[in-house]
Amino acid sequence: MMMRLYETTDLQHGKLIKDITSGDLGILTTRFDMMKAWDEESAIWAWDIYWTGPSMGGESRVVPFIEKGILGLLNGGAWLLIEE
Repeated sequence: MMMRLYETTDLQHGKLIKDITSGDLGILTTRFDMMKAWDEESAIWAWDIYWTGPSMGGESRVVPFIEKGILGLLNGGAWLLIEE
């Protein structure tokens, strides 16, 4: 059975991600261009992800991730995108 490959269009505000190793859950909150301040640079898109779960020690945190990195973790099987 062929594994589904995720694309940029699969990442949307409010989508839930699960880290397979830790069991933590993350919510995609804000998409932003990391290079916005530099007019002549190409966009590098990133997402703020609000994480919570067993490895957080009872705390939650927001961590920025580059969009291509998120797709690599999803397509590599380290993370799951929770489909509705």
